Amino acid sequence: MAITHPAKDFARRSAPGTHGPQITFAVAILIAFAVLAISTTMLPSDFVFPFTSTLLFVLAGLVALVAWSREHPSEQAQANDQVTYWDVAGALTFIGICAAALIDSDQMVRLMEGTHREN
Repeated sequence: MAITHPAKDFARRSAPGTHGPQITFAVAILIAFAVLAISTTMLPSDFVFPFTSTLLFVLAGLVALVAWSREHPSEQAQANDQVTYWDVAGALTFIGICAAALIDSDQMVRLMEGTHREN
């Protein structure tokens, strides 16, 4: 007869932090939308999308650092059906790339030239 310990399975399922990646993704998206809403009123329109996409890349980098420091390959093998911090970092990167794709090329030229350019 095999000896099993059902408390280990329960502890693994209800361990604190199992919803950490989902909460991190929700908080990062809320931060990005809040910054987008605030920057549309406070910044010139040429700065809004570059600032937002840069913020999303920074958030993705921070989440990737968290993923790199917390998760080990053995934990990833056990949690194949769960969202990980790596998934959140990838989603934030993808959203940042989509926001960067919305930047007009003339807008980037105006940003790079600056307003005080002398001929």
